Formats: sequence, C-alpha cells, structure tokens
Amino acid sequence: MAVPSPTLPPATTTNCWLLGHAAVVAVDPAGVAPQDQAGLVAALDGRSVQAIFLTHHHGDHVGGARDLQSQTGAPILAHPHTAAKVQFPVDRLIDEGDVLQTDAGCWTALLTPGHARGHLCLRSEDGDTIVAGDMLAGEGTIVLDPPEGDLAAYLSSLARLAALEPSRLLPSHGAVIEPALPMLEHYVAHRHARTRQIRLALEACGSARPLELVAAVYPDLPLAFHPVAGRQVLCHLLWLADQGAVGSSGDTFFSHGGAA
Repeated sequence: MAVPSPTLPPATTTNCWLLGHAAVVAVDPAGVAPQDQAGLVAALDGRSVQAIFLTHHHGDHVGGARDLQSQTGAPILAHPHTAAKVQFPVDRLIDEGDVLQTDAGCWTALLTPGHARGHLCLRSEDGDTIVAGDMLAGEGTIVLDPPEGDLAAYLSSLARLAALEPSRLLPSHGAVIEPALPMLEHYVAHRHARTRQIRLALEACGSARPLELVAAVYPDLPLAFHPVAGRQVLCHLLWLADQGAVGSSGDTFFSHGGAA
C-alpha cells in the first residue's frame, strides 16, 4: 500500500509492503496522519500482522509504526542502528542474515548501508525479489545525507544487490522495479556521473563550500531544495576527498589546482 508520508519530492507516499498471505510482515508503515494510519489498517482487509519491519529510521518510513502496533499488537523489528534512532521501543533487533518467517515463505535480512547505517533489505526465499527500502526508488533518486549517507558504502551496497541478481525490487517509493539489474546498474552509473559533475564544478571555481556548488550541479532545482542538494553534494565531495581527488579545509573543499 502506498501511504501518504512526509517524504521528499517527487515522491509523496511510502510503500508499506505486506509480506505473506493471511499473516503478514508489514514493512515500513509510514503514515503520520490519523486518516492515513487508519487507511493502512483498513487495507489489511482481515489479514493479521505478525511483525512490523523497519528498513531504516527515517520519519517517512516509521511514522505509523507505533499506531500499527497499537492496533495489531505486532512486535517492531529493526537493525540496532535504527533502534537507536527512533523515538519508540524496538522489540526485536534484526541484523545481517536474520530470517523472517511468513506464511508465504522466508525473507532474509541484508545489511545495506549507504543511505542509512542501519538500512536493511529483505531477500525472498527464492532470491527472485528484494524489498529494497531506500536503496533505489521507482521515481526520482535517493538522497545521501552525511554522516548517515555514505557514498562508498552506498555503491558497495548497490554492487552487492546486483551480484545477487534479483528479478525485481520492491522500493519504498514508486512502482515495482522490474527488471532489477538495469536499474541497479543505472544507479551506480548515475552516482559516478554526479561525482564527475561535482568535481568539474569544483575545478571551475577552485574552492567552494558544498552549497555554493548546487546551482552549477542542479541548475533547474528550485531554491527551496538547495539545502538538501547541498547535503548531497557534500556526500560526493567527502568521497572524492577520501579518494585523494580533492582537498578540504573545514567546510571548504578545493581542487588540487586551487587553494584552501
């Protein structure tokens, strides 16, 4: 079910995936408004909820978790990093390799940091389907906001998902992604292209703070979204600095042809 949530454009909803038949695991119940939380409960249509699984801690994924728990009595499951970030108790900690049982088969947890340190995906028993959380989106792209957002970890997680060769991905925003591999490859190529673009923008001015590069990197972006884009630029600059491709001094980055 696509639940209205406080997410970033172009998305306006977060997908709550129901894994199973009569007794389901509800992944990322997102709604914060009472009518949206009630809509999710109604959409269960007689199914029982045996667990509430959180892919990560962001508000557009966990907003309805406590309400759904109060309505169903289901335990909340999440990675330890997620449990440390949310403002409610997590009943069971989930990590790499843990298995969730449903009446439609098992799902195995995959730790996929990059968007968030505790980000988890779920892989179906036959390996064909992966609940992808915010690793990819059916519309738009994924924001990486340091320090949770880490480009090196994100690229590694994308490569890991691709190596598993799933047929389809169930993202948290937008439609089912099928076939999966071309989109995973596109996301990797997009990140590398964005990195090159940011590096060239920095070389053009010699030195800059991340926010000062936003207009060059995202020329059509409305001004209201520049702060978010600045965080994205920062993530790429930190990766370039780790690679030794650019330098930094405080919150200013510089090309090796420029000055601090």
